[in-house]
Amino acid sequence: MQNNFYFQDILSQPAALQQALALFDPTPLTTLARRVQAGEFDRLVLTGMGASFYAAYPAWLELVQAGFPAVWVDTAELRHHALPLITPRTLVWAFSQSGRSAEIVALLEHLQTNPAGAFLAVTNDPHSPLGLAAEPALLIHARPEQTVSTRTYLNSLAIAHLAVQVLKGGQVAPARQALEQTALAMQIYLDQWEQHLALIRTVVARPVQLVVLGRGISLASAFSGALIQQEAAKYPALGMQAAEFRHGPVEIAGPGLTAIVLAGPPETVSLNYRLHQELLQREVNSLWLDALDGRGADLQMDADTPGLPAPSVPLAGLPLAEMLPLQLLSVHLAAARSIEPGAFRFIGKITLTE
Repeated sequence: MQNNFYFQDILSQPAALQQALALFDPTPLTTLARRVQAGEFDRLVLTGMGASFYAAYPAWLELVQAGFPAVWVDTAELRHHALPLITPRTLVWAFSQSGRSAEIVALLEHLQTNPAGAFLAVTNDPHSPLGLAAEPALLIHARPEQTVSTRTYLNSLAIAHLAVQVLKGGQVAPARQALEQTALAMQIYLDQWEQHLALIRTVVARPVQLVVLGRGISLASAFSGALIQQEAAKYPALGMQAAEFRHGPVEIAGPGLTAIVLAGPPETVSLNYRLHQELLQREVNSLWLDALDGRGADLQMDADTPGLPAPSVPLAGLPLAEMLPLQLLSVHLAAARSIEPGAFRFIGKITLTE
């Protein structure tokens, strides 16, 4: 395990996050933030593909909650079916760790002849097509992975959160401090990875079916958590919004199903916990994953509630901390199938074909 690239990438995430936080400079966003706050844009379109797309979700949600007209749409749909969203009064915010995936390049070609009002990016490569086209390009400062996205995904979440504070006229320092606390909590968790992995082997075993359910900013973790089971462990997994799960998919509930229910932010934690309890009653192996520090005493939880421990972090760090148990789960599922964790079979690190 210690020689596996994917596993080493998982362990490296706290240090990578601390580096990104230290290097984040809000200055390039100052002019754009003034324009956003002045109402110069009819809409803000956040876009990406795969894990980068999911990393944009908490930023989109925070912008909407602050009253901005933001849209979250994947780049393929945007490029082929939703181009009317992009006008001279649109801010396009693109997420791509490589900055050169097929859909991003196609979008850049469109913007050359049909420019948006402003173009912002989160990327890991300043010399990529995206890094060169965006003004500004916010760098995530993560050493590139050889396999499934780990530190690039978490750093994208973090840099996007800091950028949102600038765009909406908030304070960067408290947000950076909360994410620094998150990095420390993640390090403590990963220092005990053997203990956590052993627990995952016990409580998860080898499920027949697997779903990851979340709401709010934790929905990014539900989507990304399911994605990495597919990528890293070649294991079919479904990531869903917890309320949507009730609208049909709940029919798969039964002894063959393992559900990971993300407690998520305070607004909907009681709804998620009720779903978790109902799944247990239907003989689902439902596991409660709660990473939020200071949850409070309002949630009446059974002492023996089955769960997956996660680092306890401030709200800003929730979608980062939730990923660690899900990443270790993918390591476990790969080992259970005698598969090298994180090794690609059909794709490369960068998707160059649409």
